Amino acid sequence: MENSTERQILEELKNINKSLQHRSNKIDDMENGGKPLFIIGDILKSLFIGVLIVGPAIAVAIVAFQVISGWLFN
Repeated sequence: MENSTERQILEELKNINKSLQHRSNKIDDMENGGKPLFIIGDILKSLFIGVLIVGPAIAVAIVAFQVISGWLFN
């Protein structure tokens, strides 16, 4: 079991390393006059996810707490 866990950790570390190398290559390309990073696109994507997913989830949670507190304290 310990050997399996070690293998899983090593695989995750390899995946993280590949991801970091990919990001590093993107930054190097940008610095060397290559295509720019799409930072504005990433910002808009994050805002879009926040407005359409996180916002409604928070609203549902607040309404649920209000309904539960209404049942408990009335």
